Amino acid sequence: MRDTMDQIMEELQESRTSEKKEPEKPRKKSYWGWIAVFFCLLIAVLAGIIFGVWYHRGHSAEYQLARAAECFQAQDYEQAVNYYLRSKELGNTDPEIDFALADCYNSMDNVGGYENQLLMLIESGTLDQGQLERAYAGLINSYRTRNDYQTIDSLLNACDNDSIKSKYQNFQAKPPEMSYEEGYYQEILPLKLSSNTAGTIYYTLDGSEPDQDSLVYTAPIFLDNGEHIIKAIFVNEYGLVSDVATKRYQIELQIPIAPEVLTASGEYSRPTLIQINCEDDESVYYTTDGTVPTDRSTRYTGPFYMPLGDTQYCFAIIEEDGIVGEVTERSYSLHLNTDISVEMASVTVYNAMMQTGRIRDYEGHAGENNIYQYRFQYPMTIDEEDYYLFAELHVDETGGSIRTGSFYVVQAYTCICYKLQIDENNNYSIVEIL
Repeated sequence: MRDTMDQIMEELQESRTSEKKEPEKPRKKSYWGWIAVFFCLLIAVLAGIIFGVWYHRGHSAEYQLARAAECFQAQDYEQAVNYYLRSKELGNTDPEIDFALADCYNSMDNVGGYENQLLMLIESGTLDQGQLERAYAGLINSYRTRNDYQTIDSLLNACDNDSIKSKYQNFQAKPPEMSYEEGYYQEILPLKLSSNTAGTIYYTLDGSEPDQDSLVYTAPIFLDNGEHIIKAIFVNEYGLVSDVATKRYQIELQIPIAPEVLTASGEYSRPTLIQINCEDDESVYYTTDGTVPTDRSTRYTGPFYMPLGDTQYCFAIIEEDGIVGEVTERSYSLHLNTDISVEMASVTVYNAMMQTGRIRDYEGHAGENNIYQYRFQYPMTIDEEDYYLFAELHVDETGGSIRTGSFYVVQAYTCICYKLQIDENNNYSIVEIL
């Protein structure tokens, strides 16, 4: 500028000199042109600088991020969103930008934008495990705030990350699992239903669709002979209902054959053993009232004496899984050819015990408030002679009784009382009562 001004001054000086010498031919040369040129150049430079700054800011992803952070800090969330979006347009693919965008939407109470942003992150497939867990945590927490558990269930069903599905399994309602694969079986199945988390299982046994008015599963379902269609649903603690689980079972049990009872039905006049021909691994049970035996009935452990009077026996093999085999029935009528009754034999036993001082009276009172009673068992044969067998019982103060291990027999025809002895080989013998 100084050079220009000097030049202008020189031109002005020359112009004045020239005017003095040649007044008739004035020479005019404007210095304003140079000023105009100078200012045009200055404006051009400034414009270039301004344009450069503007262009840099508009096309720098880093600048956009910095401005976005400043706006977010100032709670100007809408402007922060614009800067974050511009940064993405400029090629910034860092997932943290999307998380920052989600935070902006969340701060703006834009629930739809917040959830959509996290869904986009999850579906992008670019997140590491930590980022993926952050995205799911934020999204599930948002759904929970709105009690939208159905969407949580759908979200987790579409998830292929086992760690995340395990972490949030309480929010899922998976169909119940059944302990046996469907198919054909030859045994009773104790079918168990299970669920992945806390809740209630409802089921049907007739193939109908289950709902919350159906049977509630609390214990194994025992499937026996026939065809069974089991359908079940699971309702978790948030009220979510699973899909229906369905399985079909065909059960054809192998029923054990009826046991071979060697003692035939009929009338008997002497003590008789009831015997069954069975294998060691077979469990035979019997009843004396004509009903079908169960595993709570009396178990056959070896030959036993027929009871007095008329008796209707039912015998059956029952397997470990509870299958009851075919039943063998026997009718017995035992009446001894003697005038000595059980009542008479019982009085004989009590008399013999009072004579020995074992008891003081027919009620069985003994010393120190002890009471002994003698209960008839059955008629039996010892050395080809018939006897009535009585077991000695000790009665306590509550009225309960327990066998003492002593047995007494009364000869069925002479009514003489003896003490019964049993050796280690289970052989019987009688001795006189002293």
